[in-house]
Amino acid sequence: AGVAMQDSFGLAVATSCPKCLSAVDSYYEAVLAYRPFSAWSVSMTAVAADPKCPMARVLAADFLFCKGDAAEAKSRLEELASEASSSVADNWTWREHRYVQAWSRWVLEGDPAGCYQALKEVVERHPQDLFAVKRGHIMGLILGDGARILAIVEIAAAQAKADPPPRFLHGMWAFGLEQQGQYLEAEAKAREGLKFEPVLGPDAWLDHGLAHALYFQGEDELDEAIEFLESRSSSWSAEALHPFLYTHCWWHLSLLHCEKRSYAKALEIFDERLWSEKDAEMRSDPQVQLNALNLLWRLDTRGQMEETRPRWKQVLAGCCGVTLPAIADVGASKAPCQHGDLLLDVLLVRGLCVSAASDVKPLESFLESIAAHAEALGKGSGEGASARAEAYLACVRHVAELFRTDQPEAGLPARQSKARKGLRELQDRWGSLGGSEEQRGVLLEAVEGPIVCGAPEVNYTTLFH
Repeated sequence: AGVAMQDSFGLAVATSCPKCLSAVDSYYEAVLAYRPFSAWSVSMTAVAADPKCPMARVLAADFLFCKGDAAEAKSRLEELASEASSSVADNWTWREHRYVQAWSRWVLEGDPAGCYQALKEVVERHPQDLFAVKRGHIMGLILGDGARILAIVEIAAAQAKADPPPRFLHGMWAFGLEQQGQYLEAEAKAREGLKFEPVLGPDAWLDHGLAHALYFQGEDELDEAIEFLESRSSSWSAEALHPFLYTHCWWHLSLLHCEKRSYAKALEIFDERLWSEKDAEMRSDPQVQLNALNLLWRLDTRGQMEETRPRWKQVLAGCCGVTLPAIADVGASKAPCQHGDLLLDVLLVRGLCVSAASDVKPLESFLESIAAHAEALGKGSGEGASARAEAYLACVRHVAELFRTDQPEAGLPARQSKARKGLRELQDRWGSLGGSEEQRGVLLEAVEGPIVCGAPEVNYTTLFH
């Protein structure tokens, strides 16, 4: 690396190579626009063009870690972290030093709160850095902390130009407001962002933000939320969007149909969008698995077991070798993305409970693996690590107790009642599992029964007839 050049945010990057800088800018855009992982591989182009550029190297580690290659990501970050305190780093910018610190905390130390803090410092000094805001949002989601999600985007928003605003700002802003329960403000911010679409281009995360905002305004907004998402769905492309956001936008629509008890429509979306034959390559993405399992659990809560049973089997088969061990034996080697998402672990346990009556071994061995992971997680140095690990393990055990199908009938109601009570007592700690409140609605349903727009269903017949 030689002199610094300016990236698309107008911030210095320690490189003198135009090809490297162009690839760095393309990576920011690929992440902010939720493009498929094939577009994220441009980070490797950046490193190939300038192997010394610290920004390119951090972004390559980000790509590797997000796509499930944690070992390679760690090795690259260890190298960067050791260089950061040597003369090699003399020409790195302050921001690049902070990036190395942030990603080291997340990937090497398992400390999302520490990562968030470093990113927030970057945004305080450089509010135009929307990539740091986006990664700060991911840390907030991992921590289940809406206040952090809103705080980091508000710093950026306070300094942003208004007409037109930076692309992608409003999607993150609306989501931050919604995560803090400011639903009307979130809706207004999302609609304001949509007005700039002709100038800035589409942003599926903005669609997602408005879906969230309408959902939590209650069942009066249910039809409007369905109408809005259906009107936007033609712009969601399986080719242009990351599998997570493509299936997640469709999951939001399927959830609304499910809560309205339009089961045929919800199942059609499951078969054609969430777990479709034509997009089978998407199934290896852990977040695609999470969306599919989440809808199946919601449908089961509403008595649709005949329809869901074969689908649970299909999804769990797709998880094997990715987020579940390829072979269900105690001591079997871990899958590459196993335990990478705590909420997904809860959903996988729920799925394994369905087939426990015929074969309990996969459930038992996964529960043992979760206990070992919780122990390791609890020893982490990050903020709240032990409390998070404790809540994770307790939630998993309560869900297993509630839904496993291999238990004797005698004493079952009492055991389930105890598990339901235990899960309810943990409610203010469900956020430790990560994800959004809407995704964690499966836990609310485990305690309350069917919910509509985040609240227990009052009366199905009067609501929808």
